[in-house]
Amino acid sequence: MIQEHEYFKIGFLKTLWLIREYLSEVVIGGGWVPLIYYHYLLGSKSKYPILTKDIDIIVKEKIPVIGSKTLDELLTDAGLKTIFKSLDPTLPVVHYEGAIDNYETEIEFLTNLKGLGDKDVIEVQKGLHAKALRFISILTENVMEITIDDFSLIDQSRVLNIRVPSPAAFLFHKGVTFVRRNESKKKEKDLYYMFDVLVNCSELEGEIDEGLKILKSNYSSWFKSFIKNLIGYFADDTSDGIKFVHSQKPKGDFPEMNDEQFKLYVFNIFNSFIRKIKSY
Repeated sequence: MIQEHEYFKIGFLKTLWLIREYLSEVVIGGGWVPLIYYHYLLGSKSKYPILTKDIDIIVKEKIPVIGSKTLDELLTDAGLKTIFKSLDPTLPVVHYEGAIDNYETEIEFLTNLKGLGDKDVIEVQKGLHAKALRFISILTENVMEITIDDFSLIDQSRVLNIRVPSPAAFLFHKGVTFVRRNESKKKEKDLYYMFDVLVNCSELEGEIDEGLKILKSNYSSWFKSFIKNLIGYFADDTSDGIKFVHSQKPKGDFPEMNDEQFKLYVFNIFNSFIRKIKSY
């Protein structure tokens, strides 16, 4: 029987395959980014982060039509339903939900919120409504291209290149935005994703350091908020951030540690990271 994380991954691959003509125009975000790092950047395909069927796709404010179909047409023709997530009848937030070849998926498009932010939804292509959020530019301006090489899982022999935020940008964005989350569970997951990358991408430590130094130079005021946010949630070994990370720890991970040892480990990881970024 297929395990849940494998089921989610196949749904993710089927989504990428469906929108393959547009992969050069989008950036994959959210909780799928750590999996992409582990499986395709580091080649560790046995490692799975926390996964859900939700897929965040980050786009520019205007997307050209490529081929014969818009993104909205590709998704709806594949059987996904448009679900309205806001009350604004003129320009609502839309999710695409349903199954691609019996694999459930939920897709949300995000774009950058500019200026005074009077429009929190933007029609980026005919029929395609993207939610506009602050700080998305961090993810679209600091990207890397990664090759997906296991489409054989969905009976395809090709490889595809996708774009994702750099590991430094992913950490920076999470650290800047988690405090703005209205839902506690999303805040907890954001911090766990940061912890997961810090712990499991040690091979990228030098690259992350150099990337964060560049980000500090390019986004100096946001970088101050980045440090302030982390200090606020990891000030000592009883801080809320430690509880949040612990609440998201998958069952069976870190079996050599009891709860108190794990919490102290989380504190040490973030405390070391905070000291480092303060020194840049």
